[in-house]
Amino acid sequence: MAKIFINTLHLSALMMFLLFVSSGLPKVNGQCQNEVGELEGIRCPGLLSEPRCDASCKARFGSDHIGECKPEDNGVHCHCYKPC
Repeated sequence: MAKIFINTLHLSALMMFLLFVSSGLPKVNGQCQNEVGELEGIRCPGLLSEPRCDASCKARFGSDHIGECKPEDNGVHCHCYKPC
């Protein structure tokens, strides 16, 4: 009886651990981003990863920010994001 209880407790602890780890993975992988603004005057010539966009976002908002070119209706623009 005690052995079954201990096995059930270990299984429950393992499931809780997996739940906590899996809920934190999107933040670790950088999939969660908060847009902080769009930079005017930074040209994105159809490329989604423009080094000037990223450098401008880091200069304006801080080194932890990410700059990505985002396609919109009126062209491709530089947007700045702060990872979660």
